[in-house]
Amino acid sequence: MNRTETFNLVKGRQTGMALIFALLALVALTMGAVALIRSVDSGVMALGNLAFKQSGVTSGAKATEQAIGWVRDRLAGNTLNTDSVANGYYATDIATLDITGRTVGTNNVLAMVDWNLDDCKVNGHASGTISCATKPSAAVTIGGDQVQYVVTRLCREQLPPSQTDCSTPVTQNSTQALGRGSLDYGSPEQLGVSSYSPYYRIITRTVGPKGTVSFTETMIHF
Repeated sequence: MNRTETFNLVKGRQTGMALIFALLALVALTMGAVALIRSVDSGVMALGNLAFKQSGVTSGAKATEQAIGWVRDRLAGNTLNTDSVANGYYATDIATLDITGRTVGTNNVLAMVDWNLDDCKVNGHASGTISCATKPSAAVTIGGDQVQYVVTRLCREQLPPSQTDCSTPVTQNSTQALGRGSLDYGSPEQLGVSSYSPYYRIITRTVGPKGTVSFTETMIHF
């Protein structure tokens, strides 16, 4: 074999190795491009879910304001001492309330809210072990979201607060002077008392246009 034939053989071998490295590089670039696309797609989905969640919380806050107004308008009468199922209001605390249905399938299924007005069906099937006595308010459309709420008064029974145990804020006492606002040891004083209404628990459920579900819970008193 002369020098020319040896050079041509080595050159041919080098050309084959370059093709293999080029193919390996092409595969690596392809895999990197696929990973980048999947990463961008996951980021877009995460941002979309966050936007839907924020929209649901905002709509739930607006529905909470409506529920607060409903309760405030009825403080003067005696209507808050009894349930108003049509308006999603309950005069007792319902301590065993499961608002999200997380206890379904467990050995301790709690009372559920009939959000879909289908007797608390789970995946389209009825369950006789679920207590489904609580119904929400009528759905309200807020910015494309459907919002319902349930209001419970934190009292033991459907009675006036003076006749049953209720959860209330700590009563405030203030000392009031009769001498034009001045306090001294020689002037008479009287004790002023500030009383509050019971606590009210407002639970909202927001269903977004893509089927996303958000819950909010607010405690208020007057």
